Amino acid sequence: MPNSQIDMVVRHGDGWRVCGDFDKQEGRPDRDVDLFVVVRQGDVVARGHDVVSIRKEWRFEVEPEGGDFVVGLPAIATAVAIAKEDPAGLDAFTWAQQVPVMQRRTDGNPPPQFAEPETVSGHGELAAGHSISSSLILKEGGAAAGDGRLVWQHALQIR
Repeated sequence: MPNSQIDMVVRHGDGWRVCGDFDKQEGRPDRDVDLFVVVRQGDVVARGHDVVSIRKEWRFEVEPEGGDFVVGLPAIATAVAIAKEDPAGLDAFTWAQQVPVMQRRTDGNPPPQFAEPETVSGHGELAAGHSISSSLILKEGGAAAGDGRLVWQHALQIR
């Protein structure tokens, strides 16, 4: 699965919308993914889900609980994208980052810049504009692993 990033959380009518994009990688098939997002700012938590294409920017509604977002203050967002993997399997990609909360969407934003990843263990400080992502792929093993067995692949990156 390609990398993704949440661009912003913006006011949309009486509610809120989360906006993002996938890093478009050459040679990757166009496919839909189930995308789940949770955004937190202080005691306010908003959740949302939609099925989106990895070839397009995505935007969907989130519903705050425990109050309302404060425009101008940052929030923490985490997301999970789940896609079908060929042959039969699933690819689950998660990431977390700090995002701006804005009154209105700023169109024409430059595409997200995905830095070269670094691999670490333990804990540390996350720089503004960076994200932490993890990908886990499970596939039916087929002849290489034996019928009825699963194979897996995992990657953790800080960008």
